[in-house]
Amino acid sequence: MSNTKTIAILFASMAVLLGATMIANPISLVNAQGNQTNQTNQTNQNQPKANAGTKVVTITKIDVDPLMKAIKDAYPKAGDIKDDSVSALKDLKDAKETAKTMAAANLLRDLTQFKALQDMQ
Repeated sequence: MSNTKTIAILFASMAVLLGATMIANPISLVNAQGNQTNQTNQTNQNQPKANAGTKVVTITKIDVDPLMKAIKDAYPKAGDIKDDSVSALKDLKDAKETAKTMAAANLLRDLTQFKALQDMQ
């Protein structure tokens, strides 16, 4: 009878220790990152800031047309791919070339979307 009680207590204590470990580990990871916001906000509060009162807004427009032209020149099949249709890639035999062409097509799609976002502003 005492042997079963000992085994039950052993399993219960293992479960408690395992649960405590699973809770304590993520907490220690969060605390390991530190609170960098408070450190930067609390340092040199009495000193005036160099650009206090001035706000600088920089808008940079990136010309994506040369990038798109370079990609289309390097991978001519990439320009033929529309809406994730891979029918333009059927005649490519090399797997690496097919993968590169698909990546180039994704870059072209992303650059087109980026250009549209820039034109909206």
